[in-house]
Amino acid sequence: MNMATAYPVIYSKTSQRNMRTILVAIACVSFINSSAQSIRDQGSDTMKYFNGPYIGFNIGIQNVFGGSFVNDMDILAQESKFVAELLAGYRVQFLKNRLVTGLEFSVGFLDGSLEHNDMNEPLYIKYDNSFQYSYGGMIGIPVDKRRRYMVFGYMNETKRKFDVAISQPPYNFTQQDKQGMLKYGIGLEMLVYKRIHLNAKFGKLSVDFGESETNIDVEDKYDFTVGANFQF
Repeated sequence: MNMATAYPVIYSKTSQRNMRTILVAIACVSFINSSAQSIRDQGSDTMKYFNGPYIGFNIGIQNVFGGSFVNDMDILAQESKFVAELLAGYRVQFLKNRLVTGLEFSVGFLDGSLEHNDMNEPLYIKYDNSFQYSYGGMIGIPVDKRRRYMVFGYMNETKRKFDVAISQPPYNFTQQDKQGMLKYGIGLEMLVYKRIHLNAKFGKLSVDFGESETNIDVEDKYDFTVGANFQF
């Protein structure tokens, strides 16, 4: 049995630098406005429903795919999978409560088992994964007069690692697919009871395979999740 390690699904270094730049900018804006807002709001009883640290969870369907490098091609398998996530973040609400920025980190659990079966080769590939994590930022606008509803956009970097078993008679070998992808989308969040919020998000992903040829397009499916969080 031959052993190999492959990294066919990693988006470009330029995209990674852009993502880090965006997160640093959001963090700086949040810190500056948090400090300024705390001074302006001393003695004020104005409620900020999307301000400060929070924890929560999301559940929903996400675009999941695994990759392997066989015969000079990225062989991909893809499905929409159920994912459950635990998350924590920090947000700042400023400009008279009309704008919200924040950072978020999450860990996710999923049944990431995928298969590719080509009887013409013959070629059988099994992809296994059960965990992911992500970090990113958001910017939102409370849309109602009481500032209890917020429309927001988000962007994050999501990481997954697949163990890949490949059978190509008379050979059997293994690989690892370490993924990094850019996810982005829009969402709606609302305060429902005291400090408990509900939210829904809709988005997709972007991934760069460089000059590698792939067997399918994996950017054609969407993510849809719903969740709840507790705002401290």
